[in-house]
Amino acid sequence: MTQDLHAASPSATEERTFVWRYAVAAGAVLALGVLVVVRMVMMQSASERARLMEMVPNYYSESVAKPRGLIFDREGHLLAGDRAVYELDVNLTDTPAEALPRLAQSIGNVLRVDVSQLAQELMLHKQRGTPAVQVSQRVTEEQKTAIEESIGLWAGSVEGFAVNRVLGFHTNMVRYYPEGDLAANVLGYVALGQNKGYGGVEQYYDDLLKGGVAWVQHPYSPWMENNAAGKMLKEPVSLYLTIDRNLQHLAEKTAREAAEGQDAKSASIIVANPYTGEILAMAVYPRPNLNDYDEIQEYVKKWDAFDLALERTYEPGSVFKIVTMAAAIDEGTVTPDTHFEDVGIYQVPGRAVYNWNRGAWGDQTMMTCLQHSLNTCLAWVAVEHVGKNNFYNYLQAFGFGQRTGIDLGGEPPGFYNRPGSDQWSFSDFASQAFGQAIAVTPVQMVVAASAIANGGYLVTPHVLRYDVVDGRAYRYQPDASRQVISAEASRTMREMLEESLQGESEAALVPGYRVAGKTGTAEISAGTAGYVLNATNASFVGWFPAEKPQYLIYIWLEQPKGKWASIVAAPVFAQMVRQIAALERVPPDAVREQLEAQHSQVNP
Repeated sequence: MTQDLHAASPSATEERTFVWRYAVAAGAVLALGVLVVVRMVMMQSASERARLMEMVPNYYSESVAKPRGLIFDREGHLLAGDRAVYELDVNLTDTPAEALPRLAQSIGNVLRVDVSQLAQELMLHKQRGTPAVQVSQRVTEEQKTAIEESIGLWAGSVEGFAVNRVLGFHTNMVRYYPEGDLAANVLGYVALGQNKGYGGVEQYYDDLLKGGVAWVQHPYSPWMENNAAGKMLKEPVSLYLTIDRNLQHLAEKTAREAAEGQDAKSASIIVANPYTGEILAMAVYPRPNLNDYDEIQEYVKKWDAFDLALERTYEPGSVFKIVTMAAAIDEGTVTPDTHFEDVGIYQVPGRAVYNWNRGAWGDQTMMTCLQHSLNTCLAWVAVEHVGKNNFYNYLQAFGFGQRTGIDLGGEPPGFYNRPGSDQWSFSDFASQAFGQAIAVTPVQMVVAASAIANGGYLVTPHVLRYDVVDGRAYRYQPDASRQVISAEASRTMREMLEESLQGESEAALVPGYRVAGKTGTAEISAGTAGYVLNATNASFVGWFPAEKPQYLIYIWLEQPKGKWASIVAAPVFAQMVRQIAALERVPPDAVREQLEAQHSQVNP
């Protein structure tokens, strides 16, 4: 019995093993609990730290002047850029009243403004309790230094006056035009205190050029620099224009001389590549200095336009006859030798058409009709050989009454009455055939003449050659050209317009160079009152070399003292041809043809 009881009880060894296992299990449970508690504490601490970090900003913001995009000519000469200036504010709250006269004198003398007027304005605002007044938006670094030095000479003698509290200089970027008024009408301008372009390239490409102020974030911790939001500002877009600075200088000089020599109200000269539509020069006189904002405002107010060669429409007169004749030649209803008997009058419903001298010229050909610029003949061609429907189809095809698509701000579409309009009459039809009763721009005439010169294709005029975005250049891609007259009609018109310059318009001829073109003397419309008495617009459109045009030139003189374009505008064209040929090294025709013959022999 004793032995049985002993066998049923655990041994000492077994008891120790049981206790040890229990202790290990309890310790594991306890350790796990401690680990959970520690982890919970850590998570709570991390969460609290993250919450606190969110309350403390990682970045600080800074306003940075973002420059507007640069504008260059075709060879890389800078035409428009930005420069840093200061806006000057005067803190009137911290300025003793007795210091205002001296303050006005120090500022006014440097900025060249009326000292007494400035003093009165500061005193008036001080009395009204105005906290601060902006004195100028365009203070240069040199002027800032000069103002501070001038005030420093007397500031110590005024109790309670502290320069750093009174003067507030705030950096700003403003447009700067290093060439002054060169190509001002093409470039356009940016208004003071605005990041917006007006007129020309500045307006048309405003979205690409736009600068202004950018807010840039910087990290407080240096190791976070690479993650700074907005740290890197994109480079502004740079534009390279088709404008040639040397040709622009030449055209502007010639326009000024022509306007002053003929006492004309204005002068416009456009030089273009008739095959590509590139505008090589677009000169107007007068034009404003883009670095003088007040002058710009006065100019726009006076002329109701910024670019006279683009924004103003006028009746072109006889230069338009090339369009009517090109339509008839293209239709095949006349040839250069088609005869017309001129009796001095051509009657249409509602109107009798007369020639410029009221004379009768007798038997004429189409070539001599252009040579003598006969209104009766061109009205006859339009009415009896082109026809009403075809005539207006050609006007539409040549782009009249529509914007050309040139990449300059402010282009109008022009205007003319057409069939279907309540205002249209048969008289309009006959008048439009020789350039009356239709309003065009010089740019529209350049496009139409280019199509006649280049083989019959209507091109898109443009001033952008290419733009540079983030270091990569993108060439301008104009709209696809469309053919408006046949290549054969274009060739015939080139020959006619070369030969027709002999005689009345031979002042346009240049020895050694074959040129083609047409004069235009136009009466000036006075709206419903008819036409202005004793005043005309004189125009000339032409190109050279005559058979292989490289340069197309359009000239418009507004109300010159000389009445006839053959006397006023034709010599200006010849002058431009001579100077362009010298500047661009265009050889005389005989030399050019000899060089071309030698080249063809070497490279058959």
